[in-house]
Amino acid sequence: MNRVAWQRLLRRSAWRPFESRTRWREVSLAQFDDFLRAYPRLLEQRPRITRKAGHREWMDGSLGTWPANAVAKAWTRGRNPIYQIRSV
Repeated sequence: MNRVAWQRLLRRSAWRPFESRTRWREVSLAQFDDFLRAYPRLLEQRPRITRKAGHREWMDGSLGTWPANAVAKAWTRGRNPIYQIRSV
C-alpha cells in the first residue's frame, strides 16, 4: 500500500472508530457459581439445542436481545469444562 492509501485509511478510521468488543473472562467453576448467585438481576438460561449439547448460556433480559444480553457461558473443549463471564 502506498502512503496516500494509508493516509486515507487513517482518516477514515478517525471518522468511525472501532466499537469496543465485549470481553469474556475465563473463570473457575467456583467463581462461575458465585457470579451466577450474586448477579443482581434474574438470569434466563438459554435452552440447549440437543440433549448432549455441551454449550450453555445465561442471559440478562434487561440488556437487550441475544447475543448482546449473554452474561455467562459454559461449554466443554474436549473433556475440559470452560466457564466464562462477561467483563464490564
